[in-house]
Amino acid sequence: MTTKPVIKSSINGQYFVLMAAFFYGLNPLFAQLLFKEGFSAEMVSLYRFILPAIFFTFFVRTPQTNWPEALRTLILGVVSGVSIFGYFHALNVLPAATAILIYYTYPVFSVLIGWAVFKREPSQNALISAALVAIAASLTVRPETLSAGTYLSVLACFLAPLVVATQVQYLSNPRRCIPTMNRMAWMTIGHIIVLLPIAIWSEPVQVLPVSLMGLLSVLGIALLAAAIPQILFMVGAPRSCADKNALMGSLELVVALLTGAVLLGEEVDQLEITAMVLIVLALFIKQVENKPIAPVVVINKETVATNI
Repeated sequence: MTTKPVIKSSINGQYFVLMAAFFYGLNPLFAQLLFKEGFSAEMVSLYRFILPAIFFTFFVRTPQTNWPEALRTLILGVVSGVSIFGYFHALNVLPAATAILIYYTYPVFSVLIGWAVFKREPSQNALISAALVAIAASLTVRPETLSAGTYLSVLACFLAPLVVATQVQYLSNPRRCIPTMNRMAWMTIGHIIVLLPIAIWSEPVQVLPVSLMGLLSVLGIALLAAAIPQILFMVGAPRSCADKNALMGSLELVVALLTGAVLLGEEVDQLEITAMVLIVLALFIKQVENKPIAPVVVINKETVATNI
């Protein structure tokens, strides 16, 4: 009797994560459009999640056996809500390129957190790719463009890549698998638990969009930049490895800078172009997924290695 090796492919998972990265990269575009419409960072952060939260509440019902995982996901959502607010606040007060580049250092943090916290030793290629992303970010983050009053915003902005990196590592191999839509429901509830009180406390001057562009931007940041990529990532992440997921997310930076340049007329200088090239190179460095050692089976005194 012959046994065919079973090989688990992660190609489909990588495509889902890559598509998610593209849509996530639209966040700065829609956020800046909403800022121009007069919305505060508090309201922009809330609008990004409140519409998906309304939809995902239909999937919040959870069997008792999944309650611990639902709680862990809720906590991830709460912390993510705080970090996203810090990121959008930075987008509103810092040079856009600076805030964007700080946020998209998360592949570097993902490799480090995976190594230190989740005990996932990175491959040499993963370290090289992360180093390229770090160099790319350093090319466009310029301290001389920052005023003394913006350093707190810079620190708040760095919270976002730390949290995203933690999410990438955990969701790539969660402690317990639960339905994607159920996980999304608890994640978005966590966001709203934080962002709704912040928005109410800030007493925003503008609450509803007053123009067609404002309405389209609200729908864009809620659906194209939040709900759709979240679903894609939740589906794709467990089918790939954490290093691949984090580094493919670097595509967000390229999308964010290009959409800002093409659609908002923002200037992209030589250093930012160099940064994008480095990130594309990082994406093309092959990431090797850790695989278990093939068991050795003895059949008719012949030693055969089989992949299971």
